[in-house]
Amino acid sequence: PVGAVSAATAEEEEEDEEEAAAAAGDGSVPRLRAERRRLQGALLALASHFAQVQFRLRQVARAAPAEQRRLLRELEEFAFRACPAPRAPSEQEKQEQIEVQKEKQRELILQLKTQLDDLETFAYQEGSYDSLPQSVVMERQRMIINELIKKLDMDLSEDVATLSPEELRQRVDAAIAQIVNPARVKEQLVEQLKTQIRDLEMFINFIQDEVGSSGKTEDGHCECAGRKDGSGSQKANTRPSGNRVNPEDARRMRETGLHLMRRMLAVLQIFAVSQFGCATGQIPRTLWQKDQANKDYSPLIKKLELSVEHVRQLAMKHQQEDHVISSSDLQDIPLGGRDELTLAVRKELTIALRDLMAHGLYASSQGMSLVLAPIACLIPAFTSSPQTMHPWELFVKYYNTKNGQAFVESPARKLSQSFALPVTGGVAITPKQSLLTAIHTVLTEHDPFKRSADSELKALVCMALNEQRLVSWVNLICKSGALVQSHYQPWSYMANTGFESALNVLSRLSNLKFNLPVDLAVRQLKNIKDAF
Repeated sequence: PVGAVSAATAEEEEEDEEEAAAAAGDGSVPRLRAERRRLQGALLALASHFAQVQFRLRQVARAAPAEQRRLLRELEEFAFRACPAPRAPSEQEKQEQIEVQKEKQRELILQLKTQLDDLETFAYQEGSYDSLPQSVVMERQRMIINELIKKLDMDLSEDVATLSPEELRQRVDAAIAQIVNPARVKEQLVEQLKTQIRDLEMFINFIQDEVGSSGKTEDGHCECAGRKDGSGSQKANTRPSGNRVNPEDARRMRETGLHLMRRMLAVLQIFAVSQFGCATGQIPRTLWQKDQANKDYSPLIKKLELSVEHVRQLAMKHQQEDHVISSSDLQDIPLGGRDELTLAVRKELTIALRDLMAHGLYASSQGMSLVLAPIACLIPAFTSSPQTMHPWELFVKYYNTKNGQAFVESPARKLSQSFALPVTGGVAITPKQSLLTAIHTVLTEHDPFKRSADSELKALVCMALNEQRLVSWVNLICKSGALVQSHYQPWSYMANTGFESALNVLSRLSNLKFNLPVDLAVRQLKNIKDAF
C-alpha cells in the first residue's frame, strides 16, 4: 500500500510540475526535473523506512513475551532514526554500468551476425540465394588483401581504422610505385642501350661502305652518267672528286669506330653486370625444367664401369695371346668380322663415355648478336629449354679456344711431319699438345666425308687408348673452367663432381697397350676416293 501510494503521489507531483513548468515558460525545466529526482529519491527512502517499521511491528507481535521488550526498544530506536538520504552513483559505478551495457551490445551484435550468416548459408545451400554468403566473400577478400600486403611490402603497423581512405590510397600507390618504377627504369635503360647499339652498327656499316667506295676509286676510274650542254660542259650525276675518301682516312675512321665500339661494349658489359646482375652467356637457373634438376647419373657411371671392365678383359686376353690387330691387318678383315676389342671400344666404351659427358651438357644460344651480348639477360628467351650438345663438340670448342689449328699448322710442325723429325727439341710432348694434334687429325680425316659426331668421338677415343692418354685428355676438358661453366648445367655430373670418379674408372685402361684403328669410319670412303 505504501509503494502504491508513493508511486501515485509521484505521478501526480510529476504532472503538476510539468503543468507548472509549461505555464511558467521561464526555462526552468532542468531545475524542476532535478528537484523531481530528489523528491523521488526522498519518497523512496521514506517508503523504505516505513516498510521496515511495519516489518519490525510484525516481528514484535509474533515474538515471545520475553523478546517483545527488546524488540520494542530496537523499534523505538529505529523509528526515531532519520531516513537515509538517497546516494548518487559514483563515476566508477557509472563506468562499470556503461561497460556492462557495451558488452551486452557486443554480444547481441555477434549473436545477430551469427544468425544472419547461418541464414545466408542455409539459403545458399537450398538454392534460394544466388550469391555466396557474406562471410565467405569477406574471408576471400581478406585473404587477397593479406597476400597483396605481403607482395607489396606495405607497412600497416598502425590500425587501419584510424587511417582515412585518402591515406590508405596514398600508401597503396607508394607500395605499387616501389615495384613498378624500377621495372620501368630498366625498360627505358634497355631501350636506350638498344638505340645506342643500333647507332653503332649503322656507324660501322657507314665506315665499311666508305672503305668499299674508296677502294673502287683508287684506280682513278669513275663511272659517270651525264650529258653535255650547249657550251660543251658535262654534268655528272656522281659526287665531285673532292668528296672522295682517302684510303688512309677511311682506315683511320674504321679503327676509330672499332675502338669506340669496343669501349662502348665494355661500358655496356660493366653496366649490365652492376645494374642487372647478369653477364654474357649467362642463362637464368629458372630456364631449366624442374624434372631435369633431379636427373640421376649413377646408371651412367655403372654403364661406364661395365664397359671399361669389358674392354679391359678383352685387352688383357689379346695381350696374353700376343694378338694385337693393327690398322693394316684390319683392311683385310670384312665388315662383319671386325675385331671384338675394337667393337667393344667403339660401341660400348665410347658410347658410355659420351652419355656420361653429355649429362647436363647444353649448347649456348648462337642466335644472339655479339653487340647484344652485354644485355643478353634482359632479352627474353625464345625456347623453354636450351639445346643439347654432343661431347665431341666440346672437344672441338676446346680445340678452337686453344687456337689448335694455328698450333698444328705452324711451319715447324709441317716440316716435322714431312721429314719425321721431332719438333720439341728433346722436350716431352704435353697432353695439351697431343690432344690438339689428335683433334686436328680426326677433323682432317672425317670432316671431308661428313661423318657424324659419334664417329669422330670414337676415332678420338681410339687414338687416346693407342697413346695411353685417355685420362689426361678427358681431364683437360674437365679442368677447362670456361667450357664447364658455360656449357654444363649446375646439376650435371661434370659440374658437381669434376668427373673424378669417371677418371678413376678410365684409369684402369692406362697401363694397357692398344693398337686400334682410328679411321674405321672413313676407310672405305677413302678407298673409294682413291679408286676414282
